[in-house]
Amino acid sequence: MEESAGGREETEGEAMLWSLQEAVERQTLQIGASACGATAVVDVLKALGMEAAPEEVDRCVQTSLRRNEAPLPDYLLSRSQAGKKSENPLSPDYVPSIFKHVPSPIKKRGNLLVDRFNRRQALKRRRLQREIPAAGSSFITNSTRPENAPDPSAGPSIRDYTEQENDSHSLDDSDIGPTCENDKCKTQINSLKLEVQALRAENQLLKENISKTELTESALQNNDKRVLLLTGLPTFSILMALFNVVSPHLKMKSAFTLFQQFVLTLIKLRMNLSFDFLAFYFGVDSTTVSKVFKHCISVMYCRLVPSLIVWPDREILRKTLPNAFRNKHFEKTICIIDCFEIFMENPGNLLASAQCYSTYKSHHTMKYLIGISPQGSICFISNGWGGRTSDKFITENSNFLSHLLPGDLVLADRGFNVKQSIQAFQADLKIPAFTRGKKQLDPFDLESTRSLVSLRIHIERVIGVVRQKYTLLQSTVPITFTDIDEENDVMYLDKIVKISCALTNACGSVVSAL
Repeated sequence: MEESAGGREETEGEAMLWSLQEAVERQTLQIGASACGATAVVDVLKALGMEAAPEEVDRCVQTSLRRNEAPLPDYLLSRSQAGKKSENPLSPDYVPSIFKHVPSPIKKRGNLLVDRFNRRQALKRRRLQREIPAAGSSFITNSTRPENAPDPSAGPSIRDYTEQENDSHSLDDSDIGPTCENDKCKTQINSLKLEVQALRAENQLLKENISKTELTESALQNNDKRVLLLTGLPTFSILMALFNVVSPHLKMKSAFTLFQQFVLTLIKLRMNLSFDFLAFYFGVDSTTVSKVFKHCISVMYCRLVPSLIVWPDREILRKTLPNAFRNKHFEKTICIIDCFEIFMENPGNLLASAQCYSTYKSHHTMKYLIGISPQGSICFISNGWGGRTSDKFITENSNFLSHLLPGDLVLADRGFNVKQSIQAFQADLKIPAFTRGKKQLDPFDLESTRSLVSLRIHIERVIGVVRQKYTLLQSTVPITFTDIDEENDVMYLDKIVKISCALTNACGSVVSAL
């Protein structure tokens, strides 16, 4: 210890404005709980010969204090923050830093908080302008302010700070400036009112236009033409009836409502739009659209197909038989059958490629056996088979024969050489007469064939309606649609075909009842 010229003691490695004795005599006791920072400022000002009231220093420093009257969780939080300044500009404990050399992460976080604060303030001002009444009230007055609005002079409270963190749309009256009563200000206020009214009208018009293009119930209601265009279903009431059956089993998605998932799937079936385009329209990723489509297809397969594709009851069928079948030759008709094929991409597996190649279509295809009742509704649809498979093999191995009862009559084309298999179930098969080995058909066979062809043409019309209504079946389907859903042990393409047939049954029949 060495005595300095001024009589103050100096210690090696220490720098003091006061000696130890002076510090003991002149120090200021801590002016409040957690206010050690403000107390140190008072001591520094004293040492520099400047007098300042401790209360004024404490108010200027704005240190985070303990909230002794707050609930226990809030009190414990305040204890952990006591003595520090806040880094959030919205907090009353926030103090801007004047030092340039701040660590980069802290500086970046501070800039982000300031930017967030500025954005929220701008948003508040815009919302405040929108909520000003269009007419019948003054623009801004000195004597009034919105009901339940906080006093701007009181400063933000802790509750306000929490609400600002959770709701960036709250209003702040501190942004409202003083009222001006001169003519120039009044003119400007009137012009702003007119601008607000014009913006409101434009906003309402934009909302109406957007609502017309959204895939919502309100956009499709009372517009059967649009429902038919987008979904293939004739009316909005049918669309909603099917949706009410499916919706309880759909999963909620953040990007889609349940109705949008259902309509998206119908649009994909109806228009065969790519997943990329649907993803662009809905503003999501194409993988999300693909997952939504497959999930909705699985739900529709389980809920709609069993109730819409039903084998007809013999007694009910006989009572509602169309007039064209009411004769001794065709009155026992239970079903008309045929096969149709859907183009598909070439499988990578050589065996699968050979099994799926159709010499008749000269393309890789999946073949389906379809059966319709005399009334024109689809009553049977098989699973898919490779395009190389014969019509006879599919008929005998697709569970079709198990539906037949003794005395039933089945109508088919010449390629269905399954008469013996059908007769094994004590039913009968009628196909057009063959001309092989004959120069001319006898009159009985000719008349019978003409009548048969005129009735069998209905299944060609039904197949055409299914393809035309749901154009996905007209295209070359991707090989991924042949993946098997492990939950149902069925190919996705089989589900798509059966759902398309079920939805066609929900529409009007192509067969006239007269």
